[in-house]
Amino acid sequence: MPPRSKTPFSRLLRRAFYAFVATGLLSFATLGVYSWDREKTDTRENLSIFSGFLASATQAYFDDLGHGLDPLGQLLQNIDVTNNPEAARPYLLKFQARYPQIRAMAVFNTDGRMLINTASKPGTPLPDFRRTPKYLEPFKAALEDSALYTVGQPEYGQVIHEWRFPFRYTMRDDQGQALFLIQAAIPLETGMYFMRNPSLPPGSIVGLLREDGFQQARWPIDDPNKVYLKRLNGPLIKKIQANPSQQTGYFSGYSPLMFTEQERLGTYNHLATLPMYAYVSVPYNYIWYKWWKQNSPVLGIFLLFIAVFGSIAFWVRIHERLHSEELLHQARSDPLTALPNRTGIEELLENQIDASKHSGRTFSIMYFDLDRFKDINDSLGHGIGDQLLIEVGKRAKGVLRRDDILARLGGDEFLIILPDSTMNAGTNSAQRIIDAFEAPFILAQQRLKMSCSIGIAGYPDHGLDRETLLKHADTAMYEAKRLGGSGFSCYEAGLGKRLQQRLSLQSRMHDALVNQQFQLHYQPIVDLRSGRIIAVEALLRWREANGVSHSPAEFIPIAEESGLILPLGEWVLKTACAQAKEWLDLGFELCISVNLSTRQFQDLDLTEKVTTVLNDCALPPACLELEITESAAMLDAETTVAVLGVLKRIGVRIAIDDFGTGYSSLSHLKRIPADTIKIDKSFVDGVSEESDDRAIVHTILALAHALDKHTVAEGIETEAQKQALEDAGCDWGQGYLFSRPVPADEFLALLETMYHAPQKIENMK
Repeated sequence: MPPRSKTPFSRLLRRAFYAFVATGLLSFATLGVYSWDREKTDTRENLSIFSGFLASATQAYFDDLGHGLDPLGQLLQNIDVTNNPEAARPYLLKFQARYPQIRAMAVFNTDGRMLINTASKPGTPLPDFRRTPKYLEPFKAALEDSALYTVGQPEYGQVIHEWRFPFRYTMRDDQGQALFLIQAAIPLETGMYFMRNPSLPPGSIVGLLREDGFQQARWPIDDPNKVYLKRLNGPLIKKIQANPSQQTGYFSGYSPLMFTEQERLGTYNHLATLPMYAYVSVPYNYIWYKWWKQNSPVLGIFLLFIAVFGSIAFWVRIHERLHSEELLHQARSDPLTALPNRTGIEELLENQIDASKHSGRTFSIMYFDLDRFKDINDSLGHGIGDQLLIEVGKRAKGVLRRDDILARLGGDEFLIILPDSTMNAGTNSAQRIIDAFEAPFILAQQRLKMSCSIGIAGYPDHGLDRETLLKHADTAMYEAKRLGGSGFSCYEAGLGKRLQQRLSLQSRMHDALVNQQFQLHYQPIVDLRSGRIIAVEALLRWREANGVSHSPAEFIPIAEESGLILPLGEWVLKTACAQAKEWLDLGFELCISVNLSTRQFQDLDLTEKVTTVLNDCALPPACLELEITESAAMLDAETTVAVLGVLKRIGVRIAIDDFGTGYSSLSHLKRIPADTIKIDKSFVDGVSEESDDRAIVHTILALAHALDKHTVAEGIETEAQKQALEDAGCDWGQGYLFSRPVPADEFLALLETMYHAPQKIENMK
């Protein structure tokens, strides 16, 4: 038999292969260079944010300690500490207990003689450093310094026997003459607790560098003698010396005082009032690791494709020809996205079922649609909505396998067939699609943060025919929506019944709104220092006529999904403002806080509705505070800033709820004109213990104070939590420790007892 001549398709396939290899290599090289620059830029920006936070936290940390030593100095002067040192021990120990990061407190005479040290028992001889120039020179400098406090260079403590740095406060008389000096010893290993950030990359080094080139603190550390006794001579100090007026910047290079001789990349920020720089750096191999992690799958897939292309070329050629002829014959494509339409995908699904029946192989289908797509059409127009659907199709198809089939059923509904796929493989594909939606869509200069809900059904476990498979995948998708969206759900028995129950609950909610079965309960927001009620949050409750109560977590998501949240939210706003006006007329000037759902916040008539309600109730705008979640605020940051700006001009207060649990961009967050930041209960639960929650709360408070915003801690249940938050500088709190949410008449009784609560007197501030 004579050999077959090469067909035009064969020649086209060979040329396509060569073109693919050349284009792929060029694209991969271009992608590699671009992604390397992007990884360096992203790393620098992230490190810059952290070093800025570290500088602010350190400054606040030292300022808090310095201001605390001021009243202590007055107290020690009153008891004549220079002549009666031991009389100061209880006050020093009390101050030390208030600041657990301090290991020892000491008092010195103006000639440098140590009068008392809390780390030594009464009567124990104290070390005398007056003949030690290395100690006496900075001691005298601290006496002569006019600043509120000074921070000394790290040294090995002769009393506490560990590395620490001295924090000094000089007590002066009315003429400015030094009377005595108070010194707090802060261990370098545990005192600077906020430098231990678990979210930093491996190999990170965080520290404080003095302007004279000596390290003030660093974490982690291998040898304190090597780090703290020598001037830093690496790229950081050289960059600072070359640009002494520059408050923040980047540095890179090799440093002999690090763990290894690796090249590093870092950022630094100057503290507001202290001669120090906060810095953080990572090794370059971390950036290489991120780059390789991102690009190696692309390279691996590309090389694998080249390796198997030749062996499967014949099969691909036959398969593609038959598949192309079938699609051309059917002409079943969606005109907007060029994907198969409902008719086309149903025929392909029938073919897949027939093939699986003969081969005995399983496959799965995924039914998904976009969360809150109707809001996009309503707010931005159908043109933007159509562009979004096109981009959704491209993004979803980009994460699927070659043989997977994506189709648009209509509206924002899509269907995917996954041939030769188990349910486990289907869930992996669903997760890839959800991850692909994490990046915002950029359309007409709009940043749209979208998510999708996916239902998965498998053949033959969940159906042997097309109708059953589609129905079960659709049911699973609605279960994913019920669970909050941006996720997937696999079909299982009972989902259909739960869907019917959810529809029934939606109908009863509509009747409840008509029959006024909803009511508001009120929970006080309390000043943590005085115990006085300063605001109140309105919380929605639903109790049916038959006595059955429903949790907001049960009915609010359904109201969001069905659109009932808009009239329900308007009723809440009117009722809360009317109640606030009634209390105002009784002499209680309270700010009432009302939660806005994501869908309410996207309502184009929101500002008009708020203005109308305030005018109808004759309530001053400053008495209303609207709460939006951090996730809702970041959904479309530019629109958020614009809408909140209009509300602020009306005079309404703004609060960011559940802070720290959502999708945040600090560059946008600082532009949001919020008055209050509410710390989520999940962080408050562990604030009274040495935990990650405590560190997070301190960081949030430092950020809020830096942005000049009030803070409210939610979910306070114990006195220990309240005290920890008060000590950390939190302004207000709410939770069961003060009161559960109660009806209006019971809340009035609370007002009569807690609104005029007396200011708490503290022994030491």
